[in-house]
Amino acid sequence: MQILVGTDVQPIEEVETSMRRFGVRYTRRLFTDIELESCGENPLTAASGLAGRFAAKEAVLKILDSQDTVPSWRSIEVQRAKGGRPEIVLRGEAAELARRQGIREMSLSLSHGGGVAFATVVARVARRPSRTDR
Repeated sequence: MQILVGTDVQPIEEVETSMRRFGVRYTRRLFTDIELESCGENPLTAASGLAGRFAAKEAVLKILDSQDTVPSWRSIEVQRAKGGRPEIVLRGEAAELARRQGIREMSLSLSHGGGVAFATVVARVARRPSRTDR
């Protein structure tokens, strides 16, 4: 078994500025309906949660071997589990990349403070992918 780790830090102010400047065009390009609903629409309060989700997506991209195919931002989604813990849900090209790499599960930790959002993603690779998987 192999463990992969990806981390990312995102300034909250950058997300807030992009939300104000580009509005829906920005948020709909990067985030799913579930992510937007969970953070609200007010840029002052939503920016912190969306910055964390953006950092989580970047951390996932660092884990995925995406040399040939870069998955869309919306194919990586941050949801809340029943107990409130954040979790990663992959769809489409992101899910396919994970499958080809043998990634079976991912764990996510999010934190906010000092004007930044921080995400760490840990993935468990069940097997080494063979050449026929690629």
